[in-house]
Amino acid sequence: MQNLESWLDYIGNEWRSMEFGLDRMRTMVERLALSQPAPRVITVAGTNGKGSTVATAEQLLCHAGVSVGATFSPHVHQFNERIRIDGAQLTDEAICTAFSAVEEVRDDTPLTYFEYAALAALWSFKQAHVDVALLEIGLGGRLDAFNVIDADVAVITSIGRDHEQFLGSDLDSIGAEKAGILRTGQTVVLGRDMPASVMRACRELSLEPLIAGVDFDVVVDSANGCWQLDSAHDTTTRRLPLRALAPENVALAWHAVSALDDVLNMSGEHLDAANASAWLPGRMQEVMLDDRRWILDVAHNPAGAEFLAAQLARRGLAPALVVCGMFRDKRHAAVQAALKRHVDAPWWVVSTRGERGFEAQDLAGALDGTAQTVEWEELVDAVRSATRAGDVILLLGSFDVIEHFGSVLET
Repeated sequence: MQNLESWLDYIGNEWRSMEFGLDRMRTMVERLALSQPAPRVITVAGTNGKGSTVATAEQLLCHAGVSVGATFSPHVHQFNERIRIDGAQLTDEAICTAFSAVEEVRDDTPLTYFEYAALAALWSFKQAHVDVALLEIGLGGRLDAFNVIDADVAVITSIGRDHEQFLGSDLDSIGAEKAGILRTGQTVVLGRDMPASVMRACRELSLEPLIAGVDFDVVVDSANGCWQLDSAHDTTTRRLPLRALAPENVALAWHAVSALDDVLNMSGEHLDAANASAWLPGRMQEVMLDDRRWILDVAHNPAGAEFLAAQLARRGLAPALVVCGMFRDKRHAAVQAALKRHVDAPWWVVSTRGERGFEAQDLAGALDGTAQTVEWEELVDAVRSATRAGDVILLLGSFDVIEHFGSVLET
């Protein structure tokens, strides 16, 4: 292939017609000798908060001087966001080299887009001799491509209803799929309110997880814009400023990375630095435009909307307007209801693109009847006319919305 765009066209051709399963990945991992892509591996699964947890863990390791490879899924603006080494995205050339290495041994084994991406990441990490690999589970857990790798530490951030056509319609079924990443002998870190299926999997594997709200917690001082980690397992009780990423996910990352005590010795200074520097596009991302404070977030399921509302409240942010776009297969009304319980503002809706795209008019019909449709080309001017300088504008929904907004700003 001549360039990354050609490779992405190529690997995207067949994936829709293939069945879920790990046999193809196991075959390829064996051929490429990738079963140990790094001396230490952390996997992160969950409905919401995976990317934030991986980004924080990455920064913790970088600030501690430990070489780290990290994966993120999906990307917002470009494929390169999916694979980072020591905090930097891989170049087009490096990704093409990784794809070539995969293709060289593929033979007649068909691969999905996601399997190609996972193998490229694992190969790149091994070639770079990173000390730690951070693998974000993209969908579910049990059948995710990265689940062929036995991790030293497993994190499950949260369990909520999303991708129900694949994972099940109740929290216990979804939890069982996420718990598929667990292994005997691991260190396991769990977010709050795990369903019975996750706890059952821990017992069956003789695991003693660290659990948010039980073994550690975060205490938020909204009035002063700071938070504190309260943990029985360490003495890092320092006050930290509220930044873009939620303290709950920072705390999960801290405990996951701290489990690698044979690799590094984490300190409060590392936590300070990671809390200040970790960020991801579309996670409480702030953009100043026309003297308005835009908050961009990829909350696209009810649990994510509830979590987003809590983050806004902590920071004293009261949106004057909500702009939303979601894919066709999301729980549109439930997302709106979850956010409206806490955020009192008019709703505008925009279209999303692609196979799962949902027209603004259809989204408005799926909501409570009060939403106004707006075309992307008119959005910025319309917001300027409908709001005042200093107002907060919340833009949320599927990843495509954040990507599209970036394109609008570039025009």
